[in-house]
Amino acid sequence: MNPLEALLAAAEAQVAAARTANAPALAAATEARVAAMAAIDIDAIRRDPAARLLAGGVARKVRALDLRLRACGETVLAAFGSADRKAGPATYGRRGQYRGA
Repeated sequence: MNPLEALLAAAEAQVAAARTANAPALAAATEARVAAMAAIDIDAIRRDPAARLLAGGVARKVRALDLRLRACGETVLAAFGSADRKAGPATYGRRGQYRGA
């Protein structure tokens, strides 16, 4: 698998892990993505028009996957934030106002 294909596969794995809130799988996919990005030879892509075309297509797909990844992360964070607020105990504030549940 060439580095561009590995980059795309790692980005897809990140989205799949984020959808299920699987932190270990997300960390592994992120490491794989960093390794794939480090293995990409930019000079070779600049010299070869076919490689440039392929890299452009991969870049567009990865950009779309990054948007989905960000949306999944925001959804998970919102869900945990909502659950966290609901889990808090009901209390009274300094001025006697009721807070919580």
